[in-house]
Amino acid sequence: MRKNREGTKNNASKEKEFMIMGIRNKVILCFLVPIAFMIVIGTLSYQKAAKGMNDKYQDSTMQAMHMATEYIDMSCRFISSEALKYAFNSDLSRYFLGLSSDDPYEMSQLRDSYKKDITTSRAGNSFISNIHIITMEGIYMISTSATTNMDGFYSAYVESVPCSGKNVVNWIDSHPLLDEKLALNKKTDQYILAYQIQSQANKACIVIDVSSAAVEDFIDSMDLGEGSIVGFVTPNGRELVNERLADGQVSKLTEGENVFFGQDFFADINTEESREGFCQVDYSGEKYLFLYSVSEKTGTTICALVPMSIITEQAQEIKNMTYGLVILACVIALIVGLIIVSGIQNNMKHISGKLGEVARGDLTIKVTAKGHDEFRNLAGSATNMISNTKNLVNKVNHATDQLESSAKEVERASNVINDYSQEITQAVSGINEGMSKQSEHARECVSKTDVLSNEIQNVSRIVEKVGKLVNETEDMINQGMEIVQLLGERAEATTQMTEKVGTNIDSLRKKSETINSFVGMITEISEQTNLLSLNASIEAARAGAAGKGFAVVAEEIRKLADDSARAAGEISDNVTYISAQTMDSVDSANQAMEMVALQTQAVNKVTVVFREMQQHMNELVDGLREIAEGTKRADSERSDAVTAVKNISGIIEETAGGAETVREVADKLLENVENLSKTADMLGENMDSLKAEISVFKV
Repeated sequence: MRKNREGTKNNASKEKEFMIMGIRNKVILCFLVPIAFMIVIGTLSYQKAAKGMNDKYQDSTMQAMHMATEYIDMSCRFISSEALKYAFNSDLSRYFLGLSSDDPYEMSQLRDSYKKDITTSRAGNSFISNIHIITMEGIYMISTSATTNMDGFYSAYVESVPCSGKNVVNWIDSHPLLDEKLALNKKTDQYILAYQIQSQANKACIVIDVSSAAVEDFIDSMDLGEGSIVGFVTPNGRELVNERLADGQVSKLTEGENVFFGQDFFADINTEESREGFCQVDYSGEKYLFLYSVSEKTGTTICALVPMSIITEQAQEIKNMTYGLVILACVIALIVGLIIVSGIQNNMKHISGKLGEVARGDLTIKVTAKGHDEFRNLAGSATNMISNTKNLVNKVNHATDQLESSAKEVERASNVINDYSQEITQAVSGINEGMSKQSEHARECVSKTDVLSNEIQNVSRIVEKVGKLVNETEDMINQGMEIVQLLGERAEATTQMTEKVGTNIDSLRKKSETINSFVGMITEISEQTNLLSLNASIEAARAGAAGKGFAVVAEEIRKLADDSARAAGEISDNVTYISAQTMDSVDSANQAMEMVALQTQAVNKVTVVFREMQQHMNELVDGLREIAEGTKRADSERSDAVTAVKNISGIIEETAGGAETVREVADKLLENVENLSKTADMLGENMDSLKAEISVFKV
C-alpha cells in the first residue's frame, strides 16, 4: 500500500515537471524572448529620441532667439542712424543755436520743414513711434506728437534722464518729463524703448521712441508652440509679453504682473559671462524651458518660456506607439503560439493514444495525424513500425514448430557425450607427465618476463615525461600566437593614429589659408582707415567751425578702425584653434610612438617564448634517447625469453602425441556440449515466455 502511494506521488511530480517543461511553455517562451528585446529596443529608442529632440529643439530655438535679437538690434541701429542724421545736420544746428532768430519766418520754415522730415521718417519705419527734437529754452521744439508750438526745455530734460558724464545715456525705457510736457502720461505704452542723443553743440537732444506695437507684432510672430510665453524685457523691468494659447486654453498670466522681470531664473542671468542661454525652470507649478538672448546694444532681453511637454511630445508619441505595437505583438504571438501548440498537443495526444493500444498488443491499429507537417511523417513511421512488428510476430509463431525438433537433437547429443568422456579420462594421465616439465620452464619464462616488464615501465614513464613536455610546448606555441595577434592589433591602432595625424595636419593647413585671407582683408581695411582718418582730420582743421561735420566722419572712421580690431580678434581665434589642432596632432604622434613601443615589447615576448620552446624541444630529444636505450635493454631480455620459450616448445612436442588424441576428443565433446547448452538454454528460458508474449498480440 505504501509503495502504491509513493508511486502515485512520483507520477504526480513527473506530470507536474512535464507540464512545466511542456512544448506549450517552450513555444510561448520562444515568442516572448524577441518581444522582450522589442520592449528594450523601444524603451532605448524613446530615450534616445527624447534626448535628441530636446537638444535639437533647444539649438533651433536658441538660433531663433539669436536672430530675433539681431533683428531688434538692426532696427535699433536704423533708429540710432536716424537720430545721428538730425543731431549733426548743419541747418538744424543753425536752428538749435538760434542763428536765424531775428527772422521768425525763416525759423518757422525750418521748423515746419524738419517736422515734415521726422514725420516722414516715422511713417517709413514701423519701429519708430515718435521723434522729438528738444531744444533750448526760447526755441520751439519739434515733435511728431506736438500739435502746437512748444517752448524747449533742454536743460531740464538732460537733468531728468540718466547721464554718463556730460552726455546722456543713449538707450532708455522711459522719459517722464517729456511725457509730462507733451501730455503723454496716459500713452506711455505707445513706446517701450527710446534712443536719445545730444546735438553737436549740446544745444538740443534728439529722442526717438521705439514703438511698442511693432515689438509686440514681432514677438507675436515667434511661434514656439502652444502654451509658450515670449517676452521683451527692458533693463528697468518694462515688459511686452505674448502668450500663445490653444483653442479653449485658459491663460496662466495675471494682468499687471511681470512674467519675467523679478523671477529668480531671470535674475540669475549674467550678461557678462553669456548673453544667451537656456535652462529648465519651474513656473506656475509646471516645468518650462527658459531661453534668453540679451542685446549688447540696448541691454534689452528677448526671453521665452516653453512647456517641456511640447519638446517631448513627439518622443512621447513614439513611446506610446512602441508600447502599443509591443502589446499587439504579444497578443498576436500568444494567439499564434496557442494555435500552434494546440495542433502539436492534439497530434501528440492522438499518436500517443494509438501507440498505447499497440503497447497493449493490438497490432491492427493504423496511426494518423492532422496537417501536413512532421507529425504526418511520424504517424507514417509509426504505422510502418506496427506493420513490421506484426510480420515479426507471425514469423515467431511459425518458429515454435521447429523447437520440438531441437529437443530431440538435445537427447542424441547427451548420449554422444557419455561415450567420449571415457576416452578423455585415459588421455589426461599422459598429459600430466609432460605438463610437470613444462611448468619448470614456464617459471623461468615468467622471471624473464618480469625483468622485461620493469624495463617497459621505465619506457612508459619516459614517454609520459615526453608527453608533458609536448603539452608544455603546445601551450608555449599558443601563447606565442596570442602575442603575435596582440602585435597585429597594436599595428592597426598605430595606423589609425597616423591617419588622425594626417587629418589634423590637413585641417591645420586649411585654417592657415583662412588666416592668410583674413590678414589680407585687415591690411586693406587698415590702410583705407588710416588714409580716410587723415583726410577727415585735415579737412576738419581747414574748415574750422563749419567743418564739424567732418568730425562725424572722423568718428565713423574710428568705428571702422574698431571693426578692424574685431577682425584681428577673429584672426586670434583662428590662430588659437590652429594651435589646438597642432597640439592634438602632437598628442596623436605621441600615442603612435607608444603603440610602436608596445609592439616592440610584444615582439620581445614572442622571442622569449620561442627560446623556451627550443629548450623544451631539447629536453624532448633527450627523453627520446632514453627511450631508445630502454628499448635496447628490453630487446636483450626478450632474447632470453625466446630461449626459454624454445625449451618449453620441446616439451610440448613430446606431449603432442598424447595431446592430439585429447584435442580431437575434446573438440568433438565441446561442439556437442556447446550445442547442447545453447539448445537447452533456449528451450528452457524462451519457450514459456515466448508463448506468453505472443499470446498478447492481436494479428
